[in-house]
Amino acid sequence: MSTFPYGFDAAKLRAARTAAGASVARIAREVGVTKRAVSLYLAGSRVPRPELLPGLAKAVGVAPADLCTIEQERLVHLRVFAGRSRAEMARALGIAGETYRQLETTGRRGTRAHYDRARDEWIAWDDWAAPAFGTTPERLLAALRRTEEYWPMLREQRWQRIRAADPQWAAKVERMLKRAPRRPGRRSGPRQSR
Repeated sequence: MSTFPYGFDAAKLRAARTAAGASVARIAREVGVTKRAVSLYLAGSRVPRPELLPGLAKAVGVAPADLCTIEQERLVHLRVFAGRSRAEMARALGIAGETYRQLETTGRRGTRAHYDRARDEWIAWDDWAAPAFGTTPERLLAALRRTEEYWPMLREQRWQRIRAADPQWAAKVERMLKRAPRRPGRRSGPRQSR
């Protein structure tokens, strides 16, 4: 299960429930969770698992994205709106789970195309991956770009937490990284799309 925050907004769920006139019991039955779980989602005390979001949205008559507040749509959001866990998305794309985790976190693809044996041709990544995300290739590429742009900030936030938790260890790692010889052909800074 992914614990990555995806922007679920309890206030939007409450508003959609009111507009639909849906009872907690009916929502719970349609989604396949307990009434207590739905009550916790409505109160904002618990965030539903990503794979539950489409069912929750359907139960109150809205799209999954309508139950979320996000500034910029990234890959994690497209996956959640499709109702898939990270493991399910990795299987749908035919890649290893860790490879998908890296893709969703950094926006870095291991490949730019996929060979379709049935059609005997190479297909651009966005064309073959878009159906798994339940979106268009253009929307997928835009989310991929925003994921790449978000990664440096996320990486810095993680380092801040590490520095706060164990400053001596963090300082030691940073000194080692500064002393490490640069390998030929390695770029500094974020990878550029080709």
